[in-house]
Amino acid sequence: MPSWDRRLTAAGVRDRALRADYSTAARVFARRILAHYAAVRLLVAPALHPHVVAAYAFLARTDDLADQGPLHERLPRWRAWAEQVTVGLESGRADDPVLRAFLHTVAARRLPHHWVHTYLKATTEELHFTGHATEADLQRYVDNLALPALMLIEDLQYEGGGDEVFRSRCRSFAEGLQRLDFLTDLTDDLAEGRLYLPQEDLDRSGVTRADLEQGQDTPAVRELVALTCRRTRKSLTDSRALLDSTVPGFRPLQRALLDLAEHQLARVESTGTSVTRRAVGYGIRVPVAVLLRERRQLKGSAPLDG
Repeated sequence: MPSWDRRLTAAGVRDRALRADYSTAARVFARRILAHYAAVRLLVAPALHPHVVAAYAFLARTDDLADQGPLHERLPRWRAWAEQVTVGLESGRADDPVLRAFLHTVAARRLPHHWVHTYLKATTEELHFTGHATEADLQRYVDNLALPALMLIEDLQYEGGGDEVFRSRCRSFAEGLQRLDFLTDLTDDLAEGRLYLPQEDLDRSGVTRADLEQGQDTPAVRELVALTCRRTRKSLTDSRALLDSTVPGFRPLQRALLDLAEHQLARVESTGTSVTRRAVGYGIRVPVAVLLRERRQLKGSAPLDG
């Protein structure tokens, strides 16, 4: 497996200071989402690997600034970050090392700036989130926040961004991941005063917010969870076509992410209404098996290019 230094060279990152910025981004990513960092480290082609790391680190840093602490503390901190990102996209310069690495990745891979701008705008609105009234509201949330966040990673496969077919397949994946997140984080979100499931779904199933907050195990709550699972499974099934649009150097990670999402959904389905009482993770055995499977296939194939 190529060393980190060799991967930086393969990705065209040669300046010493910039290599240090990417190394900082790698540490941020590893501390924040170790499982995803391991997957990227094991499965992404060297020429793409540092760029994917930079995008994940940028998303992690942005998410932390938007989510951590009381709102009155977050707002000025968030506005300063969003301004730094916006100015950085124009100038290519920034004070933060994670942002500097990401800006270099944006330039090197010609990542469309509109994904960043849309993501920042939606995250600003998310600070004041009160809930989705309808399914249409949820779909707008996917278009404005979930999809742009995903495209900051997915579009790195193609200099200048992928085509419309690629984007539509990413859209299915973004919706599947977002619906899955609504389920797996339901307990934590409720504890923080947030509910992302559309209110019209609760009304249709005859469920109140109090039913979810109290962890009720009723036929109505079971139907609400089952409805959300069915919609999630459809989106994840539709997103399988994304593998046909994925470049070889990214395909092992793409396949692993799809498999792990479906595995986590199966855990939710088997858990049922318990998702209102505890978060649902990936477990250990299946994720390790998926990563080892993809790694074995890589070792048995020709070296990947970017």
